[in-house]
Amino acid sequence: MNSPALDGPKTYSIGYVAETTGLPVSTIRFYEREFKHYLEIPKTPGGHRRFRQEDMEKLKHIHALVHEQGRPLKEVREVLVSTSDPVLLRRDVDLLLEVFENLVQENFKLKQAVAALSSRVLALEEERKRKRFKLF
Repeated sequence: MNSPALDGPKTYSIGYVAETTGLPVSTIRFYEREFKHYLEIPKTPGGHRRFRQEDMEKLKHIHALVHEQGRPLKEVREVLVSTSDPVLLRRDVDLLLEVFENLVQENFKLKQAVAALSSRVLALEEERKRKRFKLF
């Protein structure tokens, strides 16, 4: 089932990949259509898919994201595109850093608000104690 090409990496037929990965041929074809920018499966001049070992690993990774982690296809597509494209990955990291910075600022503001409320509660309690003593 291996390609007879001696000068390149070993390649495998879709049947061999299905048997090895445990994925049905229809699922492999579906993944290839849905994740074409992540899975770039070369074809022979006759149109037969030729999978490399790395392609089989990618198929297993997709399957794990979809079926084991239960992620929606849209989310998986976004994750896979961003991890394969450094520009998109950088954009995602920048967005995460921006969100993180906003959360840090909000956390600081919340801590200030809690401290101010605590001070006000203590002041009110002290005032109440003073008034209680004045009544007697």
